[in-house]
Amino acid sequence: MGNDANSITCRHCGRSLNLIFTGSLKTAYDSQIQYATPENGFAVYFLGNAALIEVATDKQVVLGRKTEGEKKPIIDLTSPNGYAMGVSRHHVIIRSNDKGYIIMDLNSSNGTWLDGKILTPAEAYDLPSGATVQLGRLKLVVTYKSPVYKNK
Repeated sequence: MGNDANSITCRHCGRSLNLIFTGSLKTAYDSQIQYATPENGFAVYFLGNAALIEVATDKQVVLGRKTEGEKKPIIDLTSPNGYAMGVSRHHVIIRSNDKGYIIMDLNSSNGTWLDGKILTPAEAYDLPSGATVQLGRLKLVVTYKSPVYKNK
């Protein structure tokens, strides 16, 4: 089980989680940010920043920190400060289904939250478009129109 979203120390090792993020994050309630929705697949943004991280069109994609020789489709969150923000190498997987997308924590070290609720590892949850996803201490927004993907 991961740490609570407001934790300042790791429940596993006792190390401080009060880390400095060098990017630009605003509160989840910032109504001035408009996140674009792609025609196909899903888009991932840093919360509070309308600059796109990536649009994924594969049937399933891992979010985490890419390692050398990585074979799986992965959205690489190494930069900025993915490691310092508590993002695991294979943190979550997002999969399309007939209703939209689901998200599943892949037994990450620092936990995953969906719209402020902690996810149980290895359990699938519906992922609504516009949801806030927190990986460790890194907050993201995921948007989509439909679960269209290239690898059917």
